[in-house]
Amino acid sequence: MTTCPNCNQQISANDDICPNCGFNLKKYREDFFTDQHQRTKYEKSDEGKRVASRTAYREEFYPQKQNSTVQRMIAWVRQNATLVFLLGIFLLILMSFSRPAGWSCFFALMIWLFIVCDRKQKIEQYTVDKRLTQKINQIGSNVFNQVDEHGDKIKERGEKFAQNHPRVENRVRELKAKRPHHFSYVQLSVILTSLISLMVLFTDSGASVSAVSYTQKMSISNVLFSLAGRLLSSGSTSMYSLILYIVWLLLFLFPIFIIYNILKNTKSSQTLAFVLSLIETIFLIYMIYKMSSTSRAATGVLSQLTSQLLTYAVSLGASAYFLILASMLTTGLSGYNLFKKNK
Repeated sequence: MTTCPNCNQQISANDDICPNCGFNLKKYREDFFTDQHQRTKYEKSDEGKRVASRTAYREEFYPQKQNSTVQRMIAWVRQNATLVFLLGIFLLILMSFSRPAGWSCFFALMIWLFIVCDRKQKIEQYTVDKRLTQKINQIGSNVFNQVDEHGDKIKERGEKFAQNHPRVENRVRELKAKRPHHFSYVQLSVILTSLISLMVLFTDSGASVSAVSYTQKMSISNVLFSLAGRLLSSGSTSMYSLILYIVWLLLFLFPIFIIYNILKNTKSSQTLAFVLSLIETIFLIYMIYKMSSTSRAATGVLSQLTSQLLTYAVSLGASAYFLILASMLTTGLSGYNLFKKNK
């Protein structure tokens, strides 16, 4: 230690008192750089070793010269933490609508904070931060207390019902013993990939074609409804529009039923989830296979439908392949979950 930790003036190793400010260097060395650290009531068992370690002390970072404005800015953030937290949420919401507006507000707030802390010598908690903290504490405590009270009431009713209906309680215990209490990571992964399939179905990715120009982005759902509307306007192709509506309904219902059966968490429901996912994957691969070549699209049962879908190939974009990938992952995971349980 070559400088005083209090005034940062040069000192020697033999100084017990700082010649400049009178700081007790001897006590400071004994507290931080010896093995004679006295453990206080709330310290951990290894606190003495941590404090006595020079390496732990040197891991702390200090500026060569402390800037008072930056110090007050940090103090302001600590004193008004609730206000900072709410402003952060506001900026996140604003950036979701407009990134330039969000960044502009962020830099404006930083400039304002610098000006305020540069002019003020003493940082205090704002009244608005104090009121917001109290209000959040009041609302949060009331909500969670109501939830806890409601849970206690339900628990009491359940205990009374179990006492009055012992046969039902025994049956419930038997069912709980037959099914696992927690979902595995594989089951959660199946739910996630099914949700991704739903998101891909309704997420805009490709572009619709108007004459020779590209207009707005379109999702797979938009494409199916647009094409079904075109086919429905012609009497000769109205049957294909009905098929498209059924296709959209299946693509929408398959992930929902897969998630529902995974959540049921029984052997039969796991089997049904795997079968549904397998059917969905085969159907999607078949449609892409038919659309991949004009010659194949011109033949077969769905020749008219696949040839019409080729005109919307740009609109489908990468969404169709993402949908197939998500469906294949769902099938693989649900199959692994099913056969793993049977072992």
